[in-house]
Amino acid sequence: MRCLLDKVTARHIMERMLKLVEGRTVTSAELFALYFYQRARSDGFTLFILPQTHNLLKRLEHLPRYVVIIQRFLEATQILYPAQYFKRWTRRLREYGFTKEDAEVLAIATFGTQLNGDILGVHVVATSDQPMINHWRAHHGEIQKRLLNMQRHLEAPYCYVSLPTVERPEHIGI
Repeated sequence: MRCLLDKVTARHIMERMLKLVEGRTVTSAELFALYFYQRARSDGFTLFILPQTHNLLKRLEHLPRYVVIIQRFLEATQILYPAQYFKRWTRRLREYGFTKEDAEVLAIATFGTQLNGDILGVHVVATSDQPMINHWRAHHGEIQKRLLNMQRHLEAPYCYVSLPTVERPEHIGI
């Protein structure tokens, strides 16, 4: 199972790990995100982050307070890069009223790959963004039809992509 952690979920995981080390209290969102992260890793999920998340973490990695936590997190995740048709799919998702950032997350979840190109897309997006989840659910049928129409004109492997499930970390069944 491949899972994309959106930037908020990644941040919640990192904040929860830091707060644990420092003995501070945590929010329920941080707790759910870290619990999902731990379950997903132990159950063999492949966890992905966005290139922007990776870049931000690399900029913070030199800070003594964060170095160990960031290194462990980066060792446990992989970067999902935009593949062919990512930009086109982003534009089409924007037509359904998604913000630019949400459309990019959903597009990379569908048309994203690793540097070596051995995977295409993920099965699930873990996000705490309830408005994005609600909007995705409200338009899922229309979006699915739009993707099917687009796939008719694509060559392999792009014609085989599928839409991800978009859920809060605590609702993703493992």
